[in-house]
Amino acid sequence: MLKYFVDDDHWDVMGYTKELKRILPRFNKETSNFLKNHSFHDGKVVSLIVLNQENGRTKDPTTIKMIIEQYEEGAGIYEIQWVNVRKFLMDFDIKRNVYGDKPNEIVFGGRRGLDEWGYDEIIPLSKRKLQHEILLHSQTKIIIHCSDIKIRKTKT
Repeated sequence: MLKYFVDDDHWDVMGYTKELKRILPRFNKETSNFLKNHSFHDGKVVSLIVLNQENGRTKDPTTIKMIIEQYEEGAGIYEIQWVNVRKFLMDFDIKRNVYGDKPNEIVFGGRRGLDEWGYDEIIPLSKRKLQHEILLHSQTKIIIHCSDIKIRKTKT
């Protein structure tokens, strides 16, 4: 459950900004700069890939990659990677992606699939682990526990 962005009427933006500022040094420069200055809000989820790179030696060999096309014209396409994943939950049900005033009508007849990125929070779980919780516009919730998050621009 999101800690700072509870719903449209209950946001602790200042609290989240303070929390995020504390953990920014954990990330590489490109990721840190993105998290300070941008968000994926309204970005289109293009793909989601789970990689299990098990080799018998590597601890937590699972990586998750997502490609996101930014909402703003010309903003580009980004890849976000969650590294050393320990927990991955995704709760997708197209029947929840309905209009507020028409609870039985699926948005765009279901043609938007996962739909766009809504809100997210990255919070520390420990000195080494992070939790990234994402809520898509389709009411899909994604929770990832990992050791690192890497964001990079792949196309302009």
